[in-house]
Amino acid sequence: MRNKTVHFFLWLFGGMFFTMLVCGGIGAGYYFFDTIRAYTASAALPAINNIVADFPTQQQALVPTVAPAPKVSEGERVNVLLLGIDRREGEHGPWRTDTMIVATLDPKTKSAAMLTIPRDLYVPIPAPGAGENRINTANFYGDQTNYPGGGPALAKKTIEYNFAIPIHYYVLIDFNGFRKIIDALGGIDVNVPYAIDDPEYPTEDYGVMRLQIPAGMQHMDGALALQYARTRHGDSDFGRSQRQMQVILAARDKALKINALAQAPQLLQQLRATIETDMTPEQMLALAPIAAQVRADNIKTRSIDLNTAYEIKLNTGADVLWPDREKIGAMIQELFAPPTSVGSVAALNPLKAEAARIIILNGTAKDGLAAMASRYLKSAGFNVTQIGNAERRDYAKTILVNLADKPATTAWLQERFNIDAANVRQNLTAQPDSDIRIILGNDWTPPLE
Repeated sequence: MRNKTVHFFLWLFGGMFFTMLVCGGIGAGYYFFDTIRAYTASAALPAINNIVADFPTQQQALVPTVAPAPKVSEGERVNVLLLGIDRREGEHGPWRTDTMIVATLDPKTKSAAMLTIPRDLYVPIPAPGAGENRINTANFYGDQTNYPGGGPALAKKTIEYNFAIPIHYYVLIDFNGFRKIIDALGGIDVNVPYAIDDPEYPTEDYGVMRLQIPAGMQHMDGALALQYARTRHGDSDFGRSQRQMQVILAARDKALKINALAQAPQLLQQLRATIETDMTPEQMLALAPIAAQVRADNIKTRSIDLNTAYEIKLNTGADVLWPDREKIGAMIQELFAPPTSVGSVAALNPLKAEAARIIILNGTAKDGLAAMASRYLKSAGFNVTQIGNAERRDYAKTILVNLADKPATTAWLQERFNIDAANVRQNLTAQPDSDIRIILGNDWTPPLE
């Protein structure tokens, strides 16, 4: 679990570390700053270049740009992607992510939030040749194909592309780093809601063991905390995500109770080989006085689960989660939008803001194709107002007709339906009964059975 889950914990309570540094003395502050500077310099992170250049011309407008560094001093929100990867001794990767959490810190309201994204969520991966896949493959594909910035860069882009959340930084940690963080704190106290009995807990040598953890308040060292965060035999990935949140918040609580300043240089030195991040020491230090002021009751935690996604089976037989984009968009609005900002829906979810009315017409001899496309779009949160047959049934290519100015929706439909720019028509002066009309051609194949 090259666990970026834990990386958020480091980032969040790291702000508390930095505050104590400032309050604890100039000498200690400089020592710790030098330590973290050395750690960052040693990470050998690849530069994140212009990813758009690698895409075919017709897709360039669809790829979100790299989110600029937020101006924390001016109160701009900071979003960090936490990735957890199962990196084991002797392995060289690339790795899929076991854990993906988007963490946000709002300097204006002194609040924070975490959104857990399940690894089986089936989404488009915005890289050449990637297509639609489980979201946990983004990091793997980015590393495997030498994507600019590597796997973490593509993971960031995938979150931005699918959920319209600008991702400013990433943090990443593996099993070893996770254990070291918890042990450096002297362990954590976690209230286990029900007894854990996992007879097939996976060990790091690819064997299994029986894991038993009693219900109630438990003191956990690094090894036990990792086991608690990883086990899922008794429930599911959704239960595991809740346990990971528990561990993160318990670690933050413990760090607030001890003299973490004295342990900070040692902690960072220990983690130099296991942590990766694209945050600079200056950026970390800028978060210090803000993160330290976030109260526990101002930290929200949410998960994409079966309330916001559907279990489906692909044509290949694979079981995945299909996102309900309307419900996920509402959850993102709650977590990432300023509570009183006007127009924040448009900024965070332009597709929802456009609220396009879509008509789908079948231009082929394949019966039921328009109904399949309608189900596909409705499951993604779109408003399909009408389906039917086109005036002809011999369209070779799918056509998109714009009857209103809906650029975000047009771009989304072009990519998902593989519509070339030459087959996008404009008729903005008509009196439309819809905003966009799609005429399905023989080139479109339904993604689901």
